[in-house]
This record gives sequence, C-alpha cells and structure tokens, in this order.
Amino acid sequence: MFAMPYSKKNLIPILLAQSFFSLWAVCRASGLSSRSILAPILFTAFFLYFKHISRLEEKRPEIFTKHASAIAMAVSFLFTLLFLLAESPSLTDGLDHKLFQLVILAVCGIGFFFLVSYSLAFLLILSVPYTLTENPGQVKHIPLFCLFACLLGWFPYFLYEYPAIMTPDSINQLEQVLSMVPYSNHHPWAHTMVLKAWYSLGFFLTGNQNAAVAFFTLFQMFFMAACVSWLVATLLKLGAKKGICYWITAFYALVPYHAVFAVTVWKDVMFSGSILLFTTALTRLFFFRPKQPSAYVIYLLSGIMICLFRSNGWYAFLFSLPFLLYAFRRRLRQMLVLNLAVLAAALIIKIPVMNAFHVTQPDFVESICIPLQQTARVICENKELSAEEWEKIHKIIDTTYIKELYAPGFADNMKELVRAGNPGYLEEHKGEYFRLWLSLGLRYPSVYLRAYIDQTVGYWYPDIAYTVGDIDGIISNETGVASTPLIGGPLVVKAKEILQKLGDMLPLYGLLFSMGAMLWAMICCIAIVFAKKQYRRSILFLPGLAVILTLLAATPVSSEFRYAYSLAYTIPLYLLLPFIKEP
Repeated sequence: MFAMPYSKKNLIPILLAQSFFSLWAVCRASGLSSRSILAPILFTAFFLYFKHISRLEEKRPEIFTKHASAIAMAVSFLFTLLFLLAESPSLTDGLDHKLFQLVILAVCGIGFFFLVSYSLAFLLILSVPYTLTENPGQVKHIPLFCLFACLLGWFPYFLYEYPAIMTPDSINQLEQVLSMVPYSNHHPWAHTMVLKAWYSLGFFLTGNQNAAVAFFTLFQMFFMAACVSWLVATLLKLGAKKGICYWITAFYALVPYHAVFAVTVWKDVMFSGSILLFTTALTRLFFFRPKQPSAYVIYLLSGIMICLFRSNGWYAFLFSLPFLLYAFRRRLRQMLVLNLAVLAAALIIKIPVMNAFHVTQPDFVESICIPLQQTARVICENKELSAEEWEKIHKIIDTTYIKELYAPGFADNMKELVRAGNPGYLEEHKGEYFRLWLSLGLRYPSVYLRAYIDQTVGYWYPDIAYTVGDIDGIISNETGVASTPLIGGPLVVKAKEILQKLGDMLPLYGLLFSMGAMLWAMICCIAIVFAKKQYRRSILFLPGLAVILTLLAATPVSSEFRYAYSLAYTIPLYLLLPFIKEP
C-alpha cells in the first residue's frame, strides 16, 4: 500500500521504518518494555508481514486497486482515531509535558495506522475475489437442527436459573403485570404486555407464579432459537455451505452469554432477536423477490418490534427508513407500503393505545444522559463558570454531591440528582439549557470530549473490560417470584463459572465478548462491500448500525453489553453478507 510508488531498492528501508513505528505503538499500548526480548521478535514479524503484503499488492493490482487502497486507508484512519481517543491516557501515562505527550500520540498513531492499513489491505486482497460457494441443494433438516441445538444448549441454564433471571428492571415490569405499580413505558410497555400475556397463560394453567414466569422464559427461548433457525434457512437459500451453518449454530448454542440472555427477562433480548429477524427479512427482500408472504410478514412484525421494544429502536428505524426506501427505489411501492404499515402500527400503539391504558412515558432526563455527564464533568473539574451559569444549574440540581456521585461511564447518578432537584423546570426551559450546554462545550471542548469518550467507549473500542452474562437468580422482591433452581451443586456452579471466564482467558475467543470488536468487524465487512463496489448491499448493515449510533448519542452506561446485544446476535449474518453471490 505504501511501497508501491517506490522501487524495490527503496522498499526495505521504508518497511523497516514502518515496522519500527508499529513496534513502538504496540509496546506503548501494551505496556511492553523497550528492553523486552519480545521487541525484536515483534519487529521481525512486522517487517516480514509488511513485506509479504507489499508483494501481494504488486502481484494482484487487479484486486487491490486504487479504489480498494483508498477504502483501506479511510477505514485505517477511522480505527487509528478511535485507538488514540480510547488509549490516549495510557499512552501518555507518566508524561507531564504537553509536547512529549503530543509526540508520543503522533508516533503511536502513525505506527497503529501502518499496522491496521496493511492488515486491511491483506483482508481486502483475500476477500474481494471470494464469494460463498453456491449450493443449490437445500438441506431442510439443518434449520430444524439449529432450532433444537440452541434450545438444548440453553436448557441447562433454564433449569439452573428457573424460572428466569430477573434484575430490578425485570421486577419492575412484573410489578406492572401484577398491577402493583402503574404502567410505564420507561421499560417498553409493549414488551411488558408480551410478558403479561405469557405470565397470565402460565398462571391460568398452573396457579403458580414461578411457573407463570417460566412460561415467558420458554417462549423467549423458542423465539430466539427460531430467529437463528430462520437465519440459517436464509443462508442455505443463498448458497452457504453446510459447514458454515453448523459453525453458526455452535456460536449461538454454545457461547454462554446467549444462554444467559435467553433466560433473562429483559426487553433487550427480544429486541435483539427482532433486529436479526428484520435484517434477515431485509436480506431476503434484497436478494430475491419472495413469492411466499413469510418474508414480508416477518419484516412487518420484526419492524414493529424494533419500534416498540426499545425506545432507541424507534429512532434507529426512522433513521434507516429513507435509506431503505432509496435502496429499494425500484420496488418503491412495495417497500413504502411495508414500512408505512410498520410506522402506522407502532404509532397506534405508542399514542392512542398507550393513552387508553394510561401508560406514562419516560421523563426528559432519560434522553439527555451524555449532555448531563458532560456538564457534570465541567463542574467536577472545577472549571470556571459565571454567576449566571451557576444560577441556572442550581435551579435544577443540588451540586453539593456531584463530585462524590459523578461516575465517568455511568449516568444514573446524575439523572437521579436532577430528578431529586427540579426536572420540571428543566423540561420547561429546554432551549435555555441547550444554550448553556453548548456554551460550556465551546469553552471546554477537551472536557466534553473526554466525558463523551468515557460515556461511550465500550461500544466502539475493543479492549475495554466489562462483564458479560454474569448475572444470576432473581433479586429480592414483593411479587412472590423467587429463584428455585431445578439443578445445582458444586459441579454445575463451577462449570458455569469456567464458561463465563473463558472469554477473559482465551485470545481471539474473547473478541466474541467485545462490543467494540464486533463493531470493528462490521465496519470491515462494510469496507469489503465497498471494495467490491456493491454499494447498494451496504443497506443490509444499516438497521443494526443505526442501533449502535443511537447508543453513541444517548447511552446511560458506557459498556452495557445487553444494550448492544443486537450487534452480537446479528454478527454471523454481517460477516457473511460481503461474500454472498448475487442470485
């Protein structure tokens, strides 16, 4: 990529320099000492790696074109920027002088850019000519096998966590089901109604509260497994090899967090299944003109679920809609009818139906987590504010405990402080406080940037530590539902503990537990699609990407895996989309 304009005689010193900068970046980022014996080994490996890729670029100019090179460099620049934003505190650790900090950041940025750009070049050289082998013979038993394999893989967790895993969010929804508290759309009311339907059926048949909750858990398990089964059926229809489908089945059936989430009463779980269903239906509509109504019906139902099962799903759908209509402009009437039906159904439930059931909506504070954190960060860092600005802040919040309660990646503390103050005044003067937020941002941009990074970093950077699927049991509550495991003992507990820890222990496998790694993988897949000049196909990534963008705009927690579970649940499809052959 960087060697092509130079002669072979000049290539070696250029590669040596690039290898040195890459080594420097890796050593600084990983904490590897400059005296480590690994340093010369890594330097040699980088040199040989870069040299090999440079030769491939020269040998395959018809594949690695200027167009592909430009895409690789653009994505490399994006990844380098994210790397520097996330790692700048550790890269400059121990350096007080601003000039030294800038030099280190520049050197690490250059080295990381070389490393990523060569890797992306290698990826594109291998990927651009590749397509899935066409398999005209459909194996009808594989989707059914996938369905039962997922249920079988998740069933031990159901027995161990019987009747379900329930956190405070889950209990609040159950309290609404039991009319212990008023209906609220803070946790999507439509999902609460699904819980109520299955709970009511279970209680009618058994008269037991635990069994009633278990009815919903079993339904959710079947729904999530059916989503995977339909994905596999779609991939087979598109010509995927049987081996690929078995690997996908293993991913869903054996990676432990899928089983944990399948038995957890969270709106995020079924929302993630609806994203997979919607993207799969969109894939069928993109590659085929389905004669059976199933794809259209699933597109309609999953679209409604996306709009209703998470508040950010509604915004993700609205964001995607104009692009979807443009991509399908040759079938505009068909897609317009489908999407208008989704919007109409969602709006009817959101407005007249919820009003009829007296459902309260989330407060304004819930939607301004990031601006709230940025403003709090300015106060916590003792930045200068005018008397007028202090007066505005004191009108809505007691600043006495801000410094004690402020957490860089957790907005709930600040939200509760505002709610304990005067949130009504804030809602009545939104424009005034928007101008306050904007003026502080213009005055202290670095503080706002650091606050934003700390609030969102888990969703866009791979190497961030957080727990995934480590929840257990049912919290104490007044609904009468309690955890009553049907299997247990030291062996079961230890096996579950080991499965949960493998993500932190095994290299590469741990990437399956990283939201940031999956986002980077999705971006790489989009880059391959663009390198192949299949621009229209990028629309298939948009609904899932839009969900992540909504998190980057308003997430309350910096690294909550369940919020981005839709990305993890759809990642097998994203990884295969660039290689599907046009029918």
